[in-house]
Order: sequence, then C-alpha cells, then structure tokens
Amino acid sequence: MRLVVIAALAFVTAADAFAVAPQFWRVRTAEDLLAGEIEGFAVTSRGHLKAAPSVRKVATFTDPFVLSQTTASNGDQFFGTGNDGKVYRLRGSDLKLVYTAPEPEIYAIASRDNAVYVGTSPNGKIYRVDPESGKATTFYDPKQAYIWALRFSGNDLVAATGVEGKLFRVTPSGEGKVWFDSAETHLRSMASRSDGTMLVGASGKGRIYAVRNDGSAHALYDSTLSEISSIYVDPSGTGWAAGVSNVLPSSAPKTPATKTPQQQSGSGAAQNEARKEDAPPAAEVSFSFDDGAGAASSQAGAGELYRINTDDFVEIVRKFEREMIYALSAGRDGSVLISTGPQGRIYEYRDGEASLIGNVPEKQIVSITNGPAGTFITTTNSGAVYRLDTAPNARAEFRSAAKDVERFSKFGQYRIDGSRVADGAVAIAFRSGNTRTPDATWSMWTTPLSTQEGAIGAPAGRYIQWKLSMAKVAPDLAVESVTLAFVNRNVAPSIDSVAVQDPAVVFINSGYPASPQVVEASNPDEYGIFSSLEPARDRQEQGKRVFRKGYRTIIWRARDENNDTLRHSVSFRMRGTERWLRLRENMEETQINFDTSQLPDGTYQLRITTTDAPDNPEMPLTDVKEGIEFQIDNTAPLVESVSEGDDVVVRVSDALSAIGKVEYSADAQKWIRLTSVDGIADSRTETFRIPRSSVTGRFVIVRAVDAFFNVTTESIAVR
Repeated sequence: MRLVVIAALAFVTAADAFAVAPQFWRVRTAEDLLAGEIEGFAVTSRGHLKAAPSVRKVATFTDPFVLSQTTASNGDQFFGTGNDGKVYRLRGSDLKLVYTAPEPEIYAIASRDNAVYVGTSPNGKIYRVDPESGKATTFYDPKQAYIWALRFSGNDLVAATGVEGKLFRVTPSGEGKVWFDSAETHLRSMASRSDGTMLVGASGKGRIYAVRNDGSAHALYDSTLSEISSIYVDPSGTGWAAGVSNVLPSSAPKTPATKTPQQQSGSGAAQNEARKEDAPPAAEVSFSFDDGAGAASSQAGAGELYRINTDDFVEIVRKFEREMIYALSAGRDGSVLISTGPQGRIYEYRDGEASLIGNVPEKQIVSITNGPAGTFITTTNSGAVYRLDTAPNARAEFRSAAKDVERFSKFGQYRIDGSRVADGAVAIAFRSGNTRTPDATWSMWTTPLSTQEGAIGAPAGRYIQWKLSMAKVAPDLAVESVTLAFVNRNVAPSIDSVAVQDPAVVFINSGYPASPQVVEASNPDEYGIFSSLEPARDRQEQGKRVFRKGYRTIIWRARDENNDTLRHSVSFRMRGTERWLRLRENMEETQINFDTSQLPDGTYQLRITTTDAPDNPEMPLTDVKEGIEFQIDNTAPLVESVSEGDDVVVRVSDALSAIGKVEYSADAQKWIRLTSVDGIADSRTETFRIPRSSVTGRFVIVRAVDAFFNVTTESIAVR
C-alpha cells in the first residue's frame, strides 16, 4: 500500500475552546473504501478509487429471484427464475416469457442446438424447451429433489443434483445414468476441462471433485466451508472455485404446494406437453439467498476463492470475511469475475489482486455469464438483469463511512492524492452532524469542490462524511487517498486520584542514579540493631519501593480526553494558614517525593493543578484538587523510666504520632520487642514493663520508633 505523506495541510487555527493540535483522518486502504457506499467507482486491492465499467440494468422481473442464466449460440439470453419457475428470453432489449415449469425454482439452465434445457426444483425434472414456441417436453427425470447445475460435456448433458449428491450424464436422446455417486448431500456446481474431466463442487462436506469420463473420481480439496457454490475453468485450463458457508436442505421437501391456475398461466406457448404429464406436485423450497440464511453460525457470510492448478493442486487465493461468493465467470483479459452478497458486489480478480468493479442495489448477485452479447449478471431480492460493459461509467459517486472524530470538532482542510485529481476530474463535498448515522439533523452537503485541496467548509460537529464524484469521464483516474484535518474541542484535563504514601516510602525507577546512595532498600531499623540494604518486600507498587526517613511521596493520576500533553504543579500550606507555597511546578511526572525535614512538625494540605497549556497555550484548561492532608513529624519520641517493685516501668510519648515499636537490648545483645501494658502500641503515649531480674546490673538500651520512623534511644541503669 502506498503511504501518502502530507507535507503541510494548511489549517485554520480554531477559535475559542478548540485545541490547536490538528488531527487527520486518512482514507487510503481498500478496507477504508469498502466501508463506504460505492456507485460507478472501482476499488482496487491497493486502496485506489478508479473509474469502473458501467453496470446497466437491462431488465426487471416481477419474479423475486433470477436464479440462473445461459447464452444461446445466436446471442439470446435465457433466464430461470423463482418462485414461479419461469424461463425468460432476452433478445436485444426485448424480454419475453417463453416457458413456465410445473416446479417453482429453476436453479439450472443450459442451451444447445436451438433448444433450452431447464432443470427445475424441488422434485423436478429436466425439460427441453423450444426457445421460439415455448413448447416443452420432459427430457430426463433424475428422480432427485434438486437440480443445481446443467452443463454439456461433449454431446451429453450433465446434471448435478441433490439431496443424494449424484451426477447424471444424459445422452442427446434423453437416456441418462449416474456418472458419479458422491458421499455428499448435494453436488452444487461444475465446470469441464478440455480433456472432458468434470470439476464438481459439493455441498455438505464442501469438497471439490475431479470426475473422469469413465466415472472414476477423486477429491482434489476438502474446504473448511460447507459448500462449493461455483466452479469456472479459464482458457489456460486453470480452475477457479468459490467456497461459502451455506447449508442446503438435507432432505427433499415434504409439504407439497400446488400452483394456482394464475401461477401456471404464462405465454400461450407454455401450455405444452409438460402440462399433460403426471408431474408430482411442486413444493416450497427452503433454500435462500438471504445474507447468512442457513449459514453455519461460526462461519456466517464467509467466502473463499480457490485456484485449481492444472496439476490438481488447490490453494486459497482470497478470503471474503463478510461476503458470500455466488458465481464465477470469465472477465476481461484473462481475469475472473466474482459476484457476491449481501452487498451486491462484482469483483475482478487478476494477478493476485481483487478489485471491486461494480455493485447493484438488489444486494445478491447469483449468476454471471460472459458471451458474445456481453457480460450479464442476475440478482435476487428483487429479480433483475444487468449488463456489465467495458466503457467506464459516465457518472460515479463514492460516499465515505461517517467518521466519528470522538468529540465535537472543527474541520479544516482536505487533500486528495492520486492521478488526474488536480485537473477537475473529481469533485468532493462534505457534511457533518452529531448523530452516528447521517439524518435530517446533519448539515447539507457543501458545494462540490474540484480542487485537489481546500477548506472543508462543513460546520463543527462530532461526525463528518465526504462524497466524491467524477466530474468528468477519466479512465485513467486514480484516487489514492483522501485526508481531512480536524481539531477537537478542548476538554479540561481531569485529576482522577491523589494519594499520599506512608511516611518514608519512596518509589524510584531504573534510571535512578546508582550512587551516591541516598535511600534505604528496606524499612529503617526493621531487622534488628544493624539495618540492611535488602530489596523492598512490597513488589506490587509501581517502580521500586524503598524507604528514606523524613521523606513523603505523593502520587496522582490525571487524564485528558483530547490526549493533550499535561503539566502538573504541586503546592502546600500548613493547615489553618491561607497562603499556598510552591513545592514543584510544570512537572511531566505524576509523582513527587520530597524531604520534609526542612518543615516544622504539623498537619499540611496539598493542592495539585493540572493544565493542558503545552498544547493549548492561548486558552489552556485546568483541573485542581486541593485539601489533601498529611502530617509531618520529624521529632523523636521521649523515653522515661522508673523502678516500680519487681519491674522497670518505661513510658514512651510523642507529641504528634503514634508509638510504633519499642524494644530493649541488654549488654548490646539482640533487640527484644516490648509489648505495651494495654496490649497494643497504637497511641502517642504507651507504657511498657521490663522485669528487673532480666536487666539488673546490665548495660540496658531502650529504643523507641514512632510511626514516622523517628528513633530515640536511652540507656537506663537498674541496680
């Protein structure tokens, strides 16, 4: 995919409350383009918009489904329909009903020697119809529920059927026999090679078979999809097959539905020998071309294009994640035409690339033929026939998908890159709104502009859409990318949380200087008389958690919906005072630690201010959080002792914080933890007792630590 670099898009600076940093919406891939509405343009796999061949409707049917077609040697086109089982002839621009079958669906039709062979379903037969008079005779009855495909192999007519998955070969005299009896439920499609081998696509197991003239067959491929819907062999002998995730009926219809007299009536020629025969009643068919109908839930709407090499190697060459491939046929210059649903698209596959060259409003294109009279496609929902011409469309239009720019925005400049886009070959217009789907609340389309770049002109909003039209026919036109600039309305940043860590806790990252060491790796005085540099125990915190007496750490979280660059300032004051004092300004980080030893003991308050000024210097927005309180205590506790009877009573008090830990050591041996008289050391004054017998005549040190890790030691003499 070619990457388009925009050297400079002129952008008008937004007015009040809009950010100054523009963003860009670039449409430059095939996926981007296929998400839009396309009429008259082709979309290449490289993500280019080009002039497409014209697709012209030549006939509209009252029948809902045009299911099959064939081309006669004189150029006449014949179409089989459902749900009334009719056969129409298109001669030039004249469409005529020539035959109405007893059965409701015609999935297969073929032409040879001034005769049309019609395969009907369900519980159908193969009829031989005179294309001029409409007179019909039963040519062959395979006694199968469905006839899915008819094709000549030499002089014989081959029929692919279901639900027993049999392939029949019928001689010109109407004598038939089973040519291949498969393990499949349906044989759905087929195409013949030059040596007479028939490539057959199945439904049920989803396999591709090669059936030789002697009736022997072998499987060439076992698809992960359930059905091979179409097979085509190109002039070089390479086969092409389409796999889809469709599920056909597994049994013959059980409920008969006889046609009414009105349904049976057609042209006068349709009242023929077939009416006189004792045909079984017609039944409603359950097969549907609706999107996902009957599809396997895990693969609904999936399609794959396979190449069958001349050595029988089969490979996947293209996947369609949300489209079903209904038909394949010859395209221009050795290409392959692919028709799909549910978006009514025609693709041209050539040299490993698939290009969208046309689409129709009926949404399901179920057959393609390419003959002397041109390329014809047929549709369902509703029934129609289109001719695909080689000349480019005189009118083409592409509408992008509506783009959500995530918040109310002002739109700036556009730029179109490609070939023939600077000489007025294309024109672009815009509209905007605040609803996900364009409706009457959106702005009107702007006046189309034929310049390569310019002002978008649509009013500010959350959603934007553009429309590209071909102002003049240009076969060499190629739109490679369309870029729109916009700027979001500025939204104030938000401070989500502020937390003051426990006293002495500090977080450092790997970039912290190795020396000089100014922090302790463990809680001071936690492991005995000699402190260590062991790693911190708490590994759940962000960064490395270490300790430094006298330090406090503040951590906050802030966000900005515009993704603006944020800067933070931290101020403090002693509770009860009015003036805020600067602690740190214009920070990028969202945490700070500082030495409290320079401040007197007491209760303090914090204020954090976050601004998006770096990206919005003219009109910055801010968020402020204040009133977060914390204490500073740098004064060690007071230790007093007195003898009372058999004990030495030790009283420890602190002016501001709770007593955390008290212990003593006799004759410089290990520290022994003391338990307060009330059982828990949790207040600013605590009393402890030491048996006189354990310390009499010894050198005794008492150490007390408050909640802020302020430490005091006192020696006591006991005689």
